[in-house]
Amino acid sequence: QRQMCIRDRNNTVHALDSIEFWLKENESMGIAGESGCGKTTLGVSIMRKVHGGDIISGKILLDGENILEMSDSEFDKNIRWKKISMVFQGAMNALDPVFSIQQQFNEILKQHGFSGDFNKTIQNVINSVNLDDTVLKKYPHELSGGMKQRLVIAMALLLKPKFVVADEPTTALDVLIQAQIINLLKNLKKKGMSLM
Repeated sequence: QRQMCIRDRNNTVHALDSIEFWLKENESMGIAGESGCGKTTLGVSIMRKVHGGDIISGKILLDGENILEMSDSEFDKNIRWKKISMVFQGAMNALDPVFSIQQQFNEILKQHGFSGDFNKTIQNVINSVNLDDTVLKKYPHELSGGMKQRLVIAMALLLKPKFVVADEPTTALDVLIQAQIINLLKNLKKKGMSLM
């Protein structure tokens, strides 16, 4: 995409300008910049989740297809969380406090019409982020910040996307846990995931 313009009510804001990049399978890329420069806007634009506005120009190509030209229903059915997913900034606070981790994973699979083995799929993704199956019976308040962060990464990986946007996935974690999360993401990249 060369430029991302977003319309908010009657105003047009040039939210991102002169951004162009390509990622292949197993590649990763880091975006660095000061607060407010558009890093998160880039991520939510790729997910087509810009709140309070519409993307009115620019291109985002996935396997040669411009995902900005897809209908919302087509994007939801075929792309969102299945081919592209996102770990949102501060996402570990987004876990629902009244449902167990197992219930929250089950709900994601139900919402996306998953027809495979729920338990096996959930166990595989939990193990991929170096957590034990026992975490599934717990509630968010029973878990550390690092465990919750790994769980939201697992949620982003649940439907086996090709590309994951991780928006400051180590924010608010201590240095040791930050290193564990970065190593986890590196290992997932080696298994075929592309990462921004």
